[in-house]
Parts: sequence; C-alpha cells; structure tokens
Amino acid sequence: MGKFIKSKDDLEKHKLHADYKNLRNAIVTLIRSSKKNHYQKYFSDNTDNIRQTWKGIKLIININNITKSNMSSLKIGNDISSDPINMANCFNNYFSNIGSDLQNQIYNYGNDFSKYLNYPNEHNFFIYPTDELEIINLIDNLCSNKAIGPHSIPTNIFQLIKCNIASPLTKILNLSFSTGIYPDNLKVARVIPIYKNKGSMLHCNNYRPISLLSNINKIYEKIMYTRVYNFLHIHNCIYDLQFGFREYHSTNHALLNLTEHIREALDNNSFACGIFIDLQKAFDTVDHSILLKKLHYYGIRGLTNDWFGSYLTNRKQFVSINGFQSEIKTMKFGVPQGSVLGPLLFLVYINDLHTAIKYSLVHHFADDTNLLLKNKSLKQLQKHMNIDLKILQNWLKANKISLNAGKTEFILFRHPNKKVDYDLKIKINGKRLYPSEYVKYLGITIDSFLNWHSHCNALSIKLCRANGMLSKIRHYVSLNTLRMIYFGIFHSIMTYGSQIWGQFLNSNVKRIANLQNKAIRIINFAHFRAHVGMYYQESNVLRFNDIVKLNNFLLAYDHYHNKLPVTFNNLFTYTKNIHTHDTRSSKQQLISLPRVNTNAYGINSITYQSIKTWNIINKTLSRYELPSSKKRYCKNMISKFLINHY
Repeated sequence: MGKFIKSKDDLEKHKLHADYKNLRNAIVTLIRSSKKNHYQKYFSDNTDNIRQTWKGIKLIININNITKSNMSSLKIGNDISSDPINMANCFNNYFSNIGSDLQNQIYNYGNDFSKYLNYPNEHNFFIYPTDELEIINLIDNLCSNKAIGPHSIPTNIFQLIKCNIASPLTKILNLSFSTGIYPDNLKVARVIPIYKNKGSMLHCNNYRPISLLSNINKIYEKIMYTRVYNFLHIHNCIYDLQFGFREYHSTNHALLNLTEHIREALDNNSFACGIFIDLQKAFDTVDHSILLKKLHYYGIRGLTNDWFGSYLTNRKQFVSINGFQSEIKTMKFGVPQGSVLGPLLFLVYINDLHTAIKYSLVHHFADDTNLLLKNKSLKQLQKHMNIDLKILQNWLKANKISLNAGKTEFILFRHPNKKVDYDLKIKINGKRLYPSEYVKYLGITIDSFLNWHSHCNALSIKLCRANGMLSKIRHYVSLNTLRMIYFGIFHSIMTYGSQIWGQFLNSNVKRIANLQNKAIRIINFAHFRAHVGMYYQESNVLRFNDIVKLNNFLLAYDHYHNKLPVTFNNLFTYTKNIHTHDTRSSKQQLISLPRVNTNAYGINSITYQSIKTWNIINKTLSRYELPSSKKRYCKNMISKFLINHY
C-alpha cells in the first residue's frame, strides 16, 4: 500500500494495484476453501449428532442465541439494577404475587362459579396403583437434555439406577395415592424467566415464568395425568372444542375448525363476528379452592381430590438468574407452568365456560379463547354478541379470571362484495371494541376476507430471510446437510398452517410458492431462472400446492381411522353410507361432495378440497389400497407419485 501511494508512475501504480487484487483474491479463495474444508469435516464428524450439526449451522449464518435468563439488568422501582440477587428477588416477588394482585382487582358482586355447573359426572374416579414396570418405562422416557429442578436425580444417573430404584419408588408413589398426601419437597420449583420477545427487557411483566420441577415429581405427575385424562376422556368431560394439550388435537385442528365455520358463513352469504379474548395471566390466577370443587364436579372425589389439594397447596418457588437464587416464596394461586399436570388442571378449570355462552360458538386452545357468531343481520349479530360478552364477563368474575379488554380483538368476517351498512357497537367490560382488519391467532394472521394477504406478507419476510441463510451456508456443507437445513429453516416455517391458508393459489399464496422455487434453486446451485421441476425431483421435495394436497388427503385419512377430534366426526359422508348399492365408489371408500354456493368459500374450503383430493388419489392409486394402509406408507406413495410427475 505504501509503494502504491508513493509511486508517481501510472504504469507502476496499475501493476501494483493488479498485484494487490491478485493477492487479495488468492487470500479470499484460500479462506473460503479452508472454511469449506473445515465445515465439511465438522459436519461429516457430527453426522449423527443433530445438536452439534445445528451448532455449526448457526456459526456459519451468524445466529446469535440470546440466553433469556442471562439478563444483565432489570428495572426495580425507579432504579436499574445489575445485581443478580436483587433481580432474582424482584422477579420472584412479581411472579408469586401475580395471582393475588389480579384477583384483588376483580369485583365479583356475589357471582357464584357453581351456577355454571349443571350436570355433574355421576362416575367416581379411582386411581389404580402403579407398578415397577410403569415406573421403569417412565424413567426411560425422561429426556436427559432437559433441565431439572430441585430435589432431582441427574437424569442419566436416574436411568442407570432405574431397576434398583423402581421398587422403593413404586411403594412411595402408591402410599402417596392411598393417603392423598403429596411430598412437600417435590413442590419446590426453580423458575426461569423467559423473555416474551416483546416490550422492554428491563420490565418483569415482559417475561414468562417457566417452572423447573424435580424429575421424580414428573413420575408422580405423569402417572396421575394418564389416569385422570383417560377418565375425563372416557366420560366425555372435556369440551369438544378445547384443542389444547389433548391427544389427536393440535393448533392445526383448532384453526381448521374455526376457519371452516367462517367459510361456511361466508359461503351462505352471512356475516361472522369473531371476538378473540385475551385472558390475563390465566395459568397464574387459577383459584385452588374453585379448581378442587370443579375436580369434584367432574368425578375426581375423595382421596384423589385430597391428593390434588395436597399437590396444589404449600407450593414454593425461587427464581434463578445467572446462577444466583432468590428467596423462596409460597404460591397461593395458579398451576405451575412447566409441570405435567398444570395444563390438564387448567383445562378442567376453564372447561365450563362454553356452557354459559348463549349464542356464540366458543373455541379454546388452552387459554387462547375466541367467540364466533354467525348471522345475516348485523343488528342481530350485535345484540347477541353483546349478550354473550356480558355473560362471559360474569363467568370470568365468578371464576376469578382477569380479562385484558385492551388486548381483546374483534373482527367482522365477510365477503369482499358484501357491504357493511350498520355501525357495530360491540362492548366488553364497558369498553367498546372496534373492528380489526386482521387478527393473529395461534401463529396465523386471519384477515376479514380470508384472502391471507397479511399472513403471506409476514411469511414472505421470514422466508426471504431463510433463503438468504441458505445462500450463505450452501458453499460449506454437503447437499444432504443443505437439504436438512432447508427443512429446518424454510420448509417448517412455510408449511405451518399451510392447509388453512394455502388451499387456493391466489396472488398472495403464489408469492410463497415462488419463494419455495427460489429455495430449491439455491440448494441445487441452479440458475435463478432455471426450470425447477427436475430439482424438486433431485431434492425429493414436494411443491407447495402438493404439500397442501397431501395434508388434505391425510385429514380425510385421519377421519377414516378415527384419529381426529370428536368435533370432526361428521365432517365427511362416505358414499357407502348414502346408499346400500355395491358400487366402485363405495369399495374405494370415496366421500360424497357437499353442496356449496361459492368458489372462494365453498369449493376452496378445506372440507371440499380434502374430499376432492381423497377421491382423486384413491381412484388414481386404487391398486395400493391406501385407506387401509399405514399412514407413513400412504405419505411415501403419494409423495413419490406427485414428485415423479414434475
């Protein structure tokens, strides 16, 4: 550089600059080559270690993991403190007082929760004792990578000594069940504050408490959970439209049920009004005395009810930050987040809400609650929804649950050509709700016309970022590793809820399909205008619209095998159930198409498209007898058939 600056000869300067560029390019090439060799060796040495593989991927694409518990400072009063013990005590005071603080703000006016409980379960729950084999199986299924709470045995050691400890542990657990007493030492939780990714990191209310309990406690809870859940399921105690924390229930099912009801209303030229309720700290405000009475109502009586009373009372917790611990506090309200029984107990607590509502259809995913009301008259819709919201408010007060009216959203679903000629005045807790253009529910942005414009906009940003990561990492890994990364950082994001919003390839959905084409070109080092069909085949990846088709088939498959929520039992009608004739369609288990009125909301509904896909695939691949085959086999055969036609 010095020679170049000092030189006054243009020819010499040109030569020096050329030498510099050649040397720079050689160094860059050497760095890239060394980096590529390093990472190829790294990934080949860690082929079977997924954790190390992703660690290497994050190093390449510079993803910085922020450990949420390793915070540096917190606002305590009017001051900002960096002392970890003060921070831990501040968090513990906040978390332990959430329930009592919110309940003190609720004015119930003598409203009794028991008036909403009409028909108690006549059957009594009996907890049958456990045995050594069940204990050993549960210990085997403990995850050694997960953090453990106080009074734990390190999981890997726990699993090594399982045969020695199974017998005494069985006797201790059976004694606990027969006496209705839960050990106090197992009620202590180590709480880790997890940042919610919104608001200032200096404020306690922007963190979620995750309780780490003893792994011995998990054995207790899993045994009780299995028995209680089976009892409630057998006697149909849990509300059909509660999709959280239940077998054969998922966010996809919750979204599917909600959006299909909306589509049905719009297909019939009606309006649909959705109120998305925000329950404030719902898990933390559960009243133990109300919960125990509700357990009694649903059949959990006698010693088992005593056991749950012992489980809930005298619970303690401390907060851990950067290796420092707070003082221990007693929890008087709530169910521990991070426990096995906590979610089930919350389902029981909120289970009777729908019985109070008069006109609307209530959907739950744990504490995510929404009311949906359909009507052709906006005036009637307003009247009925306001009645339901008043009833809802009374139910919440009776059950000592706080409503966040400021975060509760209202959206009016309608056909784009249907005019709104009435000023809807929807009120909750004295606060008027104004209609939103879209609302985010269970990770999907639902807009008032169901055209998915807002959702696809947000999704496109994420997928563009993922494509940038793929472009950066593709030079340092093998094709197999790159394909794994594609499924991890692109495919998983693209396909979440795709059956809900991707049924029709409008301009919004086509943007997502085009971004997938770009991703496939990137991982195959193809020209940016290259035809992608052959690359989908080489990568053994389904196109976006075919992913939706496959999911549609699998929905009908799950229905055929009774692996859908009960609310979907009448979703499809098989032709063999319409008539008794021995026809080809009845032999192939074909489904009758329902009558619909519109393309946008009838033909493009999930129900209609699932039936259509099921019938076409069963006709085309009839020799494979897919309805009676294993699900994995069906997925492989259909995927192979679709990919071969690219």
